[in-house]
Amino acid sequence: MNKYSDRRTFVKQASFLAAGLGTGACTADQKQPSTADEPGENQQHFPDNPLVLFDNFHTGNRRSYSWKSKFAQAQAAGFDGFEFAVVDPNSDRWKEAMDLTPDTNFKVWGFHWTTRAVIDRNAEKIDAEIDKIIENVEVCGKSPLKPYFTLSLSGYAELGGPTFDQRGSARAEDRHWERAYKIIAAFDKACADNGVRGSLYPHVDWICDTPQSAFKILDGANAQTIGPAFCSHHWYANPASIELDEALAHPMMQRLNYVVLTNGLFTNSSFKAIRFNEGQIDMAWILAKLYAFGYQGPISSQGWQIGGDPFVACKSFVDGVKALQKRFIEQPELNPLVN
Repeated sequence: MNKYSDRRTFVKQASFLAAGLGTGACTADQKQPSTADEPGENQQHFPDNPLVLFDNFHTGNRRSYSWKSKFAQAQAAGFDGFEFAVVDPNSDRWKEAMDLTPDTNFKVWGFHWTTRAVIDRNAEKIDAEIDKIIENVEVCGKSPLKPYFTLSLSGYAELGGPTFDQRGSARAEDRHWERAYKIIAAFDKACADNGVRGSLYPHVDWICDTPQSAFKILDGANAQTIGPAFCSHHWYANPASIELDEALAHPMMQRLNYVVLTNGLFTNSSFKAIRFNEGQIDMAWILAKLYAFGYQGPISSQGWQIGGDPFVACKSFVDGVKALQKRFIEQPELNPLVN
């Protein structure tokens, strides 16, 4: 069986992590571990990670929703926060959203941005792209929402290939890495200067598409403030990604401050997002690994073109995570990491 098949069936080798809460990193503003119910003497504590709705459940599929409707649905579904996806802070759409935020009860806000200056055809725009990133970080730093900021480095073009493990970082050459270093170094400094919690987002097909490519870019940029993000579907899709235990053991993961848990249906060259408990990824196993690592930051989820009622789709994520935590607390023998 090849590595790709192993990833599909989650054949697990012995883990260096024991079940329960480990000694992973957390930042000063993250919550301390707690449980929804009062645990018994032998029950375990798990982090009370804020659950965040990434703003693409209500996008596409020949439909559109107002900010008011999206915020209301996120709150009714039980989310603790909302993450804006590539909304220009200078746009009318951003202003419309900001007018409504005082009426919400979200505890956490996020902001996601993408730059396309890594590939050759956009390389001449790199300084303008960096200026825009810095401007956006400054807006986030001054905003009363104080959102965390995730940045992805778009690809395609000469970084394309027939399969996931033959695209993105696998095709990147020195000039692509140098552009990535330059962008991330500027992003890192902007986050430090403005007190913004930032992370480098991995995405299949793009130069940062695996944990090891994220580590390489952060190291090449000499990043001191931002950290790597972990995204379940982009990690799972690419068989070139190192296994989760190895990724979590890397020193840079001590700055892990952003996680996305999205399920999907996968081939070796494409995937489709699907409701949390219906895809190929063993989400119970991944969540148990994150709990064992001690991750206490926000957990977001994406719903691009899942289809059907977006409220039901996004609520299935909240219900799924809470059901898994309840299972781990009330039936610890069902924790996937029990040995």
